[in-house]
Amino acid sequence: MAAGWRGEGSQHKGARPYQEDSWALRALGDGSLLAVVADGMGGHAGGAVASKVAVEAFLNAVEQGGSLLDGLEEANAAVRRAAAGKPGLAGMGTTLVGVLIRGDEVRWVSVGDSPFFVVSAGRLQRLNADHSMAPQIAALVARGMLSVEDAAHHPGRHTLREAVMGQPLNLIDRGSHRLGPDAKLLLCSDGVQSLSEAEIAAAAAKSSAGLIDAVLAVAKEHQDNVTVIKLERTR
Repeated sequence: MAAGWRGEGSQHKGARPYQEDSWALRALGDGSLLAVVADGMGGHAGGAVASKVAVEAFLNAVEQGGSLLDGLEEANAAVRRAAAGKPGLAGMGTTLVGVLIRGDEVRWVSVGDSPFFVVSAGRLQRLNADHSMAPQIAALVARGMLSVEDAAHHPGRHTLREAVMGQPLNLIDRGSHRLGPDAKLLLCSDGVQSLSEAEIAAAAAKSSAGLIDAVLAVAKEHQDNVTVIKLERTR
């Protein structure tokens, strides 16, 4: 892997009969480490296809020297091409979070609700924006217009405000973050959020498979697919 950083990933279908998540990890020639997670939507066939073609197109664009934004745009175009003329794939889409790490800096681009966390000094911080309805629902709680319990069970909580579906993207999150010496990075599909943030932080010392085991131990009735890529320093 890239000098100074290593990564590994795992996934599980959870309680679902199929897997719609895709992920990839690449060391680039300039010493950077590239990682991407996509969480598909649109049924068994559509979601799996959307996440797979998005990840492949994203990787290819960045490995050919493009930016993270170029990778996202290529992923969006690939989903559009894959669905064209195929009624069974109509409406398919995917979230996408891609990161590029080198030295003490990580840069990211994301669309959707797949979380990207940094864990440092035992504290978990989400770096990317959540493009689901959850932040809006949380705002209603903060204003006293909705109870915490009602918010937790709100039927629209996981509705996406944006996804990679081959259409123009109006919500794109981009940023960079300077990393401390003990920082660990977690790219995840939202299935990991069966754990609380404190539980994710505690499990960050484990491997990606160990973190997924912690999710599965919750035994949530309708556990979603869960994917985790963990990135940490080699020294």
